[in-house]
Amino acid sequence: MAVNIGSAAGEPEEAPISRGLWVCAAAVITAALVVAPIADHRLAAHPNLAVAFFVLMAAADLLTAHLLVQQFLAGGRLSTLGLASAYLYSGVMMAPYAVAFTRIQHSGPGSIWSDICAPWLFFVLFAGFTLLVAARRRIVAALPARLARQARTRRRAAATVATAAVLALVAALTWLVLSGADWLPRFYQGGTLTAAGRWMGWVGLLTAALSLLSVIKGLRRRPPVERWVAVAISCSLATAILYLAAPIRYSLGWYATRVTLLLSAGVVLLALLAETASLYRRLSTAHEDLDQAHRELSRRAEHLAAANLELEAAGTWKSDIIATLTHEINQPLAVISAYSEELTQEWDTITDDERRAAVQALGDRVNQLLDMAAHLLTLCRAERGEIRTRPVALPVEQVLTQVTDNLTKQARVRVRASYGPPGAAVWADPVHTHEVLTNFVTNAVKYSPGDIHMSAALDDTGQEVLFAVSDEGNGVPPEFVAHLFDRFTQAEQPGAVRTGAGFGLYLSKLLAEANAGKVWYEDVVPHGGRFVLCLPSAQRSARTVASRAR
Repeated sequence: MAVNIGSAAGEPEEAPISRGLWVCAAAVITAALVVAPIADHRLAAHPNLAVAFFVLMAAADLLTAHLLVQQFLAGGRLSTLGLASAYLYSGVMMAPYAVAFTRIQHSGPGSIWSDICAPWLFFVLFAGFTLLVAARRRIVAALPARLARQARTRRRAAATVATAAVLALVAALTWLVLSGADWLPRFYQGGTLTAAGRWMGWVGLLTAALSLLSVIKGLRRRPPVERWVAVAISCSLATAILYLAAPIRYSLGWYATRVTLLLSAGVVLLALLAETASLYRRLSTAHEDLDQAHRELSRRAEHLAAANLELEAAGTWKSDIIATLTHEINQPLAVISAYSEELTQEWDTITDDERRAAVQALGDRVNQLLDMAAHLLTLCRAERGEIRTRPVALPVEQVLTQVTDNLTKQARVRVRASYGPPGAAVWADPVHTHEVLTNFVTNAVKYSPGDIHMSAALDDTGQEVLFAVSDEGNGVPPEFVAHLFDRFTQAEQPGAVRTGAGFGLYLSKLLAEANAGKVWYEDVVPHGGRFVLCLPSAQRSARTVASRAR
């Protein structure tokens, strides 16, 4: 989380160090040097204020340790876990030191608590934190590669082990100090700092100085949060300076060290909180980006699903058309084969009328196959959206006359036409219009035993022309009407023989829509059916063109 993306060696790339860090570190040491000459000035004793310092520092260190552990769990950087362990040690070690300090109030100066236990516990707290911070990188580097790899992958277990180790270390050091009070050298004797106490002060000062140098080295390659530990070590150095300048309790230097330590803990905690807030902002931005990417992937998945459905439909369409054509061409091919065999083998034994009838039958079947091929070609173009229309002003009477003239003699006898209002015309492609109406009429002839009525009329608005082909048959079953203009569908008619490939009405719908029209079916009372072709009138189209020109 808090770790920067690093180089191939696993370290973060070098980045500028915040100027505020150097300012805080320099200000702490400068303040200690300024206060040192007057540090031994005695102030009023406020034990409760000192205890409040201990509680606040412990809370700040424990919260810092918690946030650092969370960063380790997210980033897996072992040096962050080492820094969290150092702050956990400082926060937990504050408890026995605070207890020892309160015992001084009851036992008074000169007691074992005042001269040995409390000073040694503070030294263990001070030196232990400083050494843990400075040595954490060397401890991590000393870990076996296998153990370090397991710690990075099993982070919660590693954090638990580190916490247990810190608690055990605090318990062991506290026990050593309290149980060894009889043989440990005194820090104070009669309220005065002893030689041992002064030597330990210089040891603390040297430890803090060396730790500060160790922390500053390679600081540019440290994560932002780990850089602020330099401020904490600077406070430790300031504490050692003030301790040597004024070892007396409740002096100006004594209070200054507590305030300095508390401020350093607060500065590091605030820096960590700021980094955590920045982290959450980055995570929020990343989450939004991921959410957007997820939506984009979902949208693309929907497009792929739609494309897949189209491909499946195209595959089904191809399979259907192959199966349908294979079935439908068998009948005319069988007739052609039979008549061809008859003419070949019995040419000399049959009459001219029989030969003429056979040739006529062959021609009818060939025309049937040609019509089927033409319909199929038009349908394939329509499926690809390649229907090209050449609309013209087409007189209604001319349209109906051409349809009836192109019918067979037997069909023409059954068809009656009403030519509608004189002078009416549609704006449509002549070939497409003829094909749609011819399909309606031939279907009626196939499936209806009675007369066929073909008519044309203007709609109520006078903007469209309605061509209707009505028959007196059984009509279309109600459950089939919704699928009547689907491809490869035919309603089963009682007593009727199935002919055609079942895509005539579907093709009629596509051709009508290509000419800005539409088709539909209506039931006729008391029996029969009506197919309607609606096309724009030529007058409406002329007005539309004129308005666009203006």
